[in-house]
Amino acid sequence: MSTFTTFAVAGIGGLGTYVAEELLKLKTAGKVKRVVLLTRSKAGSQWQHFKNEGAEIFSVDYESNTSLVAALAGVDVVVSVITLMALDAQSALAIAAKEAGVSLFVPSEFGTQTHNLEDGPMLPKREAQEELRRLDLPYALFYTGSFTDTNFSESWTGLDPRSGHVLVGGDGNAPISWTTRKDIARYLAHVLTSETADQLQGKIFRIEEERASLNEIYKQYTAKTGKKIDITYRSIDDLRATLANNPWDFTSLMSLAFAEGKGTVGDVGDVTNDEYPEWNPQKVVEVITP
Repeated sequence: MSTFTTFAVAGIGGLGTYVAEELLKLKTAGKVKRVVLLTRSKAGSQWQHFKNEGAEIFSVDYESNTSLVAALAGVDVVVSVITLMALDAQSALAIAAKEAGVSLFVPSEFGTQTHNLEDGPMLPKREAQEELRRLDLPYALFYTGSFTDTNFSESWTGLDPRSGHVLVGGDGNAPISWTTRKDIARYLAHVLTSETADQLQGKIFRIEEERASLNEIYKQYTAKTGKKIDITYRSIDDLRATLANNPWDFTSLMSLAFAEGKGTVGDVGDVTNDEYPEWNPQKVVEVITP
């Protein structure tokens, strides 16, 4: 059975930009025939870079099934990088993908495992999987852990060691899966163009550049830079109390998930890094130190 050669990416921002770039590199190399980028905004100068690399830009209306089906004509694989807050758009995209004859749908996961969730703010991701099954639309899941290149640099996380002070949930010893967005995109593009439909459909990919606790990471950072970090530990009870008052406090949500041991992509034995032997992702300390 042959591999997939035509792709559509929905959600061109953040991780989606990296995914588009990696697929376009494979188009230049002759391994991919088409890369379609779906955007809500009109195709203007901000998309010129992608057009120069060979992308087809489609401005779509997610409330118009006709618009989406037309954009997905001839597409083998749809990769959704739509944010959690906009998963209604992903639902419309999945319905259109089924109608357009898409062979594989990659829903917006790219974090910790969600297929076994029973509640919480990430539940819509599991519900999206259920919808794909109802549609009888083949799909593959990619669990990638937390983004190394954003979690240690964006102020809202409270995890940036370069600030000299960090906030850590629990005792800081729970293992966490880490991967940069670029390395996620590299892995995704590789397996989607190297494995056949039979190998991809219904599969859960679990990848991590490193599995390490926050305490381990900050120890490595200090050893490499010589800079000490002031660590404030937030108890699980404190985090739960905060979330009882504000369920959408994302800093506390993330800290609680880490503290409760929910920050990995699954068991170590289930990690699928070896499906891309040449992947060689960056280590966390390499990313967070100059």
